[in-house]
Amino acid sequence: MVKRSRSPKAIALFLFFICVSASFAAQPDVVVEGTQDLWHVGQGLFVLEDVSQALTIGDVSRPGFAHRFIRSSMDPPTYGFSRSVYWVRFSYLKKDLAPERRWVLAVMNAPLEHVDVYFQRPDGSFDVRRGGSRVPWASREVAHRFHGFYLPDASVEPLTVYIRVQTSSLMTLPVELLTGDELMRVGASLLVPWWIYFGILASMVLFNTVLYVFLRDRAYLYYVLYIVFFGHFILLRFSGLGYEYFPDAGPWLVRIPQSLAHLGGLCVVLFARSFLHTSRTVPTLDRLLRVLIAVCGTSTLLATFLPVRVSLIIGNTLALVSGLLLLVIPSVVWRRGFQPARFFLAGWSSLCLAVVLVPLSNQGWLPSNIVTRHLVMIGSAMEMILFALALANRINEAKKESEAARRQALEGEIFRLRNIELRQANEEILRKQEQLVQAEKIASMGQLAAGVAHEIKNPLNFVNNFSLSLVEMSDELLQELKSLPAGKQDDLMMLASDCRQTAQKIAEHGRRADGIVRSMLEHSTVRPGARSLVDLNRFIEEHIGLVLHDSKGQRLGVPVSVERVLEPGLPPVEVIPQELGRALLNLLNNAFHAVGEQHKKGLSGYVPAVCVSTLRHAGRVEIRIRDNGTGIPAAVHERIFEPFFTTKRPGEGIGLGLSLSHGIITKRHSGTLEFDSNENDGATFVITLPVNPGVLP
Repeated sequence: MVKRSRSPKAIALFLFFICVSASFAAQPDVVVEGTQDLWHVGQGLFVLEDVSQALTIGDVSRPGFAHRFIRSSMDPPTYGFSRSVYWVRFSYLKKDLAPERRWVLAVMNAPLEHVDVYFQRPDGSFDVRRGGSRVPWASREVAHRFHGFYLPDASVEPLTVYIRVQTSSLMTLPVELLTGDELMRVGASLLVPWWIYFGILASMVLFNTVLYVFLRDRAYLYYVLYIVFFGHFILLRFSGLGYEYFPDAGPWLVRIPQSLAHLGGLCVVLFARSFLHTSRTVPTLDRLLRVLIAVCGTSTLLATFLPVRVSLIIGNTLALVSGLLLLVIPSVVWRRGFQPARFFLAGWSSLCLAVVLVPLSNQGWLPSNIVTRHLVMIGSAMEMILFALALANRINEAKKESEAARRQALEGEIFRLRNIELRQANEEILRKQEQLVQAEKIASMGQLAAGVAHEIKNPLNFVNNFSLSLVEMSDELLQELKSLPAGKQDDLMMLASDCRQTAQKIAEHGRRADGIVRSMLEHSTVRPGARSLVDLNRFIEEHIGLVLHDSKGQRLGVPVSVERVLEPGLPPVEVIPQELGRALLNLLNNAFHAVGEQHKKGLSGYVPAVCVSTLRHAGRVEIRIRDNGTGIPAAVHERIFEPFFTTKRPGEGIGLGLSLSHGIITKRHSGTLEFDSNENDGATFVITLPVNPGVLP
């Protein structure tokens, strides 16, 4: 029995399913037709991740790999920072298009380093196109910052396209099919927000640079540097402008933004530390900031040389640490009363919020619009504007503090002015009293010296007169003795000669004593306060002679070496001679007394010595008296010019010499009297006098 053949209806139904299946299998992912100029591929892409980086077009185009391609659920597909190679597959069909319009497949992510496109021909071979940021501008198929490739015709059968992408930057794959003119228009429109952003940065830089020039506040400098570095990082990293204006920079446009990011991080930490005054407001947290500055500086130096991926890891780690730290510190500073910190906190929070929202947008968890596509730009612009407001607010705070300080100073000035006349009057009275006391002391000493001189003058006249008479009488005696016999003449002649020599010595020393008395009288008879020009070197020589012939100098029992180092050509100095002379005598007598006391100690090889020198400075003359005597103990240095204070033994001084000398030099001559001394190492007293003191008190 022969079986009946299958029903024609069953055969027709089978053929219908075959045709329908074939038609469904042949449906393209994108149909490009003349109704519009731009087609988003978006979720029509199938993506394969090649972790091994070893797959070729021959591998991924085999039927066995078809199931490994997974349809993208994001538009555009975003996979973060990945070492993997990503293969993208889709098919398209061109339909009802004007022949003169050229269509382009564009991957709208400028930093992608390797973008290779494979158009599959009907015979199974591939039309290979090379692209990516490392391809020189002149070698690009479409001269644009984005990676564009002209579409082959596919008007009958769908044409399959494979795209191989590898990069060290963010793996984002915005694939579009559009006309060449539309590519130029879209590229230009995408730059509009970035030019606005650039304008904001430029205005912030210009304004705050001017403020820094006038205020010299380092916070403004750090803020300007932060805008320059971080702003250019945002522009180069996210806008693709670098590839437009530096088309042949290639790999450097991936590396340079990382260096700029590190520099921006360093500058924002420096800005925060300077703006918030952390060394004063939060010293503990300031130490953390200083450590962070050192680490950021090191990472900045290394960023240019490290692999991009390593630099990214370091930068992200530092961004996380600094982000948290710069949220905590301004909060603490604000709570401690520094109001501008709230603007800093708001600005930094806006940037941190934008950085947090970027991954959510990249994963498709936020709707894709102009705001979510420019989160970093918007966040950084808000941050920089709020930082500028913080600086402006700090100026207001400084003005308020200045006003408060000015009011306080004004109140203090008013209080001071209420009492200034009385205080000035009291000071004038005290000054006049001190001058009067000094003048009375000097006058009394002059009167005493005059009285002593007059008292000595009378017996001294008798000594001189009788010594001269004795000389004359000795001469007469010698004449008379010549008439005596020779035997008696010799002895008497010798005795008479001795008497004559003794009388001559008495007369000689009498004349010397008379000269000393005349000098004392000259000093005491000059009107107190009268000034005259003196030759200082000659003046000093006269007073050294007075001291050398004084009885105190003769009782040393040993000669004193007096060295004179007097600068020649000193100009005449206007002084009160009798007063300056008394000061010099006091200082010289003290020097001779000190070397005499040192000599009494019996030190081996000790030679008493005093050195007096003069030296001219600009508009002033210096007199230096140095001795190698006992010196002045350090414990009494502060009291050495006090009245009635003395280091001499009782009966040797009353402690007025140095006090009077100090008053004469400083009060009456507008000079200075200083000393330098160590115990048992001598002393040096230095008098400094103005050459032309003008009107002295």
